[in-house]
Amino acid sequence: MRLTLAALLLAATGALAGRAQTPAPAAPKTPKLSFLYSLNCTLGPSLDVGPSPVGSRVVIPITGGTFSGPKLSGKVFNLGADWGLIDAKGTFSADTRYHLQTDDGAHIFIRTSGPAQADGRLHLRLQFETGSEKYYWLNNIVAVGILKVEGSTALIDAWMLEGN
Repeated sequence: MRLTLAALLLAATGALAGRAQTPAPAAPKTPKLSFLYSLNCTLGPSLDVGPSPVGSRVVIPITGGTFSGPKLSGKVFNLGADWGLIDAKGTFSADTRYHLQTDDGAHIFIRTSGPAQADGRLHLRLQFETGSEKYYWLNNIVAVGILKVEGSTALIDAWMLEGN
């Protein structure tokens, strides 16, 4: 027996008529961002390493600075760099590794990565590593930052993601 398209539609609508319509799920709440710190660091002269299989590599030394926020503040060591890449379309993406020391002596290793935007700022992902009991919570957060370069200075404002 062949069912026609009309018969199939009638059967489907009849079957649906007996079911209660399920409302569309509500949109989830937007997570909050909590301010971590503002960082101001000095940059050394860049080194254009040139083309590689993944883009054109540029190394920018991080030579010192300070950071300050409601839960942590301190200095940026002269120990690290940005090993950024410029892709085939000319977009620079940061790839940093450097070292922070809090005012109370804790050591924090930090990695950042993220692409430049049309306005020249970079959107960063931040990842922290520390053995300090006081700052151990940094190991387990998701953090983002906005980087702006002014001459030989990089300014980063950083936030951590919080639940709703």
